[in-house]
Amino acid sequence: MQDFFARTVSILLHPLIMPAVGLLLLLNSGTYLEFLTFQQKRAIFLILFLGTAILPLTLMPVIMLQRRIAPEMSHHRDRVMPLFITVIFYAFTWHMLTRLNAPSLVNMYTITAASTVLACALVSFRWKISLHMAAQGALAGVFLATTFRFSLNMQLFLALIFLAGGITGWARLTLKAHTPAQVYAGYLGGFAIAFLIMFSF
Repeated sequence: MQDFFARTVSILLHPLIMPAVGLLLLLNSGTYLEFLTFQQKRAIFLILFLGTAILPLTLMPVIMLQRRIAPEMSHHRDRVMPLFITVIFYAFTWHMLTRLNAPSLVNMYTITAASTVLACALVSFRWKISLHMAAQGALAGVFLATTFRFSLNMQLFLALIFLAGGITGWARLTLKAHTPAQVYAGYLGGFAIAFLIMFSF
């Protein structure tokens, strides 16, 4: 039962889904993004969801089959190529949003997501870092930085994000997918990258 719950958490809070989840929260977080029309918010969300989740999830099985990579990507070097391809998708998403004159906060958020994945790709040449936790840490960094930048009260969002991070870490350790060091490194690394980029834009 415990393993089933841990697997469910790992699927629901998959790293490729988190950028879309974060954007959905960001569009309703009290920043100037709330002044966008529903149609504008929908267009921005659909573009980001397509570029950061749907396209990578659609093409990843093909890449894995061609390179004979197991779906779990248990070896750190198995992750390198899929992660670099994901970075390309993220960069394409940023380009599309820029062409559509999306708000700078959205563009910087997309750059933050791409930078986090790129850092994980580089680390994966030598070590297996937790991608789930990097995504959770990045989300926490984004919202903490946004809180400071815009002097907003995001206690509820931050509480939910930190809770999700804790549950995700528990799930990855329960499934023995990572060591504690890989879990902590992923979270702190993602947090640091996201906070520094979002706070300084």
